[in-house]
Amino acid sequence: MTSAPQTPLWNPDMDTMPWPMLQERLVRDFVVMLDRLRENEEWRGRLRGVAQVRAIEDLVAVPFTTKEDLRSTQSTIDPERPLGPYQLAPTDQLRQITSSSGTTGTPVFFGLTGPDLRRWRSAIGNAYRTAGVGPGSIVAHTTGMAIVAGGLPYADGIRAAGGALAWVGGQTLPRMVTALERTRANVLVSTASFAAHFAERCAEILERPTSDLAVRTIIAGGEPGAGVPHIRNAIMDGWSATRVSEMMGIGDVLPALWAECHVGQGMHFTAAPDVLVELIDPETLGHVPWEQGVTGEAVYTTLSREASAVVRFRSRDQLLVTATECACGRTSPTVRCVGRTDDMLIFESTKVYPTSIRDVVLEVATQHLTGLMRVRKTSLDQVRFDEPIPLEVELRDDAHPDAAASALKAAEEQVRRRLRVHVSVEPFPRGVLPVSDYKNALTYAIGD
Repeated sequence: MTSAPQTPLWNPDMDTMPWPMLQERLVRDFVVMLDRLRENEEWRGRLRGVAQVRAIEDLVAVPFTTKEDLRSTQSTIDPERPLGPYQLAPTDQLRQITSSSGTTGTPVFFGLTGPDLRRWRSAIGNAYRTAGVGPGSIVAHTTGMAIVAGGLPYADGIRAAGGALAWVGGQTLPRMVTALERTRANVLVSTASFAAHFAERCAEILERPTSDLAVRTIIAGGEPGAGVPHIRNAIMDGWSATRVSEMMGIGDVLPALWAECHVGQGMHFTAAPDVLVELIDPETLGHVPWEQGVTGEAVYTTLSREASAVVRFRSRDQLLVTATECACGRTSPTVRCVGRTDDMLIFESTKVYPTSIRDVVLEVATQHLTGLMRVRKTSLDQVRFDEPIPLEVELRDDAHPDAAASALKAAEEQVRRRLRVHVSVEPFPRGVLPVSDYKNALTYAIGD
């Protein structure tokens, strides 16, 4: 929790509507959207057999959409429908094309019509307003990839929220630091891992503390982590920041779906009325109630997108509901992303998220580590480990070798006790492990 001031609500009617009532409204919009989709031959076949939907419980009969489904539909190029058979709007009505990052496979491309583009700007603007952007904000946007969800769509959302966009990404680090200094940017948008890395590099390049810069709010998205206390504190200390706000979205659905308010207890859902979210058990596929302390996988449906819709998209993001009430006045539950169901690892017979391993290691040895770490696999599809899971970690420059080695041994023991898995922590000096300004995977395969 921080003492950062609250920004005005973006859409008071939606932001403060009781959550059950909002869900009922979005289900009604879901029914209207299904009727529209059935006008498309491909969707009509996919939805054949779906009975009438009256309540959110009825959605379980509607087929899921997966990333693999979307990718396979674009495996061949159709000149008439370059976005695949699920493209709904004529190509001459498209005004923007974005893509997934492609960090876990071939990128998937999505189109937006003019109305789609306006709705995206508004919804992403809501997320940025929730995260602390408003008039007077000078926002340093650090990604260098314009076509991805965190590129141009985020830039549009920053401007929509009332912020002044300073797109500093895509340059050398010294030039990015110069841009921060000259523009007096007071908000930094990046991934959690890049925010920590960038703070250290800024201090080196400036040859003075980063507190001399104007950055006081960090908005972190693209990967889980900013909600972990040890990572959050490291980011705040690195920038002398007063606020860290976590954001999360998916290019397949909407680039910003969740954002954290000034209270700091988790991310609010900011995508209504354009997106419906469900919480499911990834094994039984049944609904999970939105109650404090429960976990489940987020499933999304675009309710208004004209160019290309997704229905019951399995995000694979495992959410923890942190609260159902918030002092900011917003009525959606607040959540943290605790891992991805498709990132699950198995040591002998025990399942574990890489993020859970990271959190325990940082809790024990954070004073010796930068926070950058990754699990090494023999192949991209490796899930099972019979030997201790190799975990590569990055040491701080001031880490003493003997003290760090002792702390990392203690971290291995805590991982064994708490998570019932064995890890082998391998320390590296700073600069050896790669860090990206967009997304940093917690797992990688030898040869990647």
